[in-house]
Amino acid sequence: MMNFDRSVALTHYDEKWLDLAQLFRSLSLDVLNDRDVVLAHLDRPYFDEVYADRTSTCFERARMYESLSYGDPSVLLSCPGPSLSGIVLRELGSPEQQDQFFDHVSGQRARTCMAVTEPEKGSDAGNPTSSLNADHLLQAEKWLVGNGREATMGTIVVRTGPGPYSIVVVMLTPETLSHNGTFRQLLPLAGLQGAGLSHLHFDNVPVKPEQVLGMHRRPLERGMHAVIKTFYRMRPCVCAMALGNAQALLDHALPYLQTTSARELHRALQSQADGARALNLRAAQRIDDQIF
Repeated sequence: MMNFDRSVALTHYDEKWLDLAQLFRSLSLDVLNDRDVVLAHLDRPYFDEVYADRTSTCFERARMYESLSYGDPSVLLSCPGPSLSGIVLRELGSPEQQDQFFDHVSGQRARTCMAVTEPEKGSDAGNPTSSLNADHLLQAEKWLVGNGREATMGTIVVRTGPGPYSIVVVMLTPETLSHNGTFRQLLPLAGLQGAGLSHLHFDNVPVKPEQVLGMHRRPLERGMHAVIKTFYRMRPCVCAMALGNAQALLDHALPYLQTTSARELHRALQSQADGARALNLRAAQRIDDQIF
């Protein structure tokens, strides 16, 4: 599946994204052994809307993620850009924090990470053991962190005390991520190597007070509230990646439908994919309409 039929792809996706999707398809084998292979192509048209995005809606992201995953989802996950941290910065960050984050990401074409999952807690973001103490020292262990080893900006969910409102999101700056007390290791993967899932450990790493997000907001609006809203805003993108990959497989099969039963099965599967796409885009639009 190194190339796709553009005329077929146009029945599902906007012309705008197809050149990048074709590039991603051509890099799909290379990225298995070299996660940096995409970095040589960042000057391609529209790539800046991936790595420098700070205004997209959930609906727009869902369309983009599906189109580019039609090329290859692993390459998409290896790309620099704001990703989850960008969404939580838009939700929680002060104007100064947002400028610091987005200016770095777009200017440096940087990878970012959002560290939530812990080895002993899974994805239970509401009960982290990672902590930021009163001296603003970060003691944390996270894993399955996408792009965690290479990220030069990011966010981390930690606890500042025992209460339910003590959970906060801290911005990880280049200084934090390069500190001597920070350990970062790439985890071995059997698939989606482009995601760069990593193990992160912070041993009494100093954090500036201005790295804590949302201090200008009410306590109820900080921490878990913002994390949950961020995950809601990204879920249609995760669904879109699966749909893009599924659509690529369905389109690849088109020349090989030699029997009536094969064609009927393909039509049924295509109908299911179309229904899932419509439902996902409806969900993305509802999220943009602030239904929660």
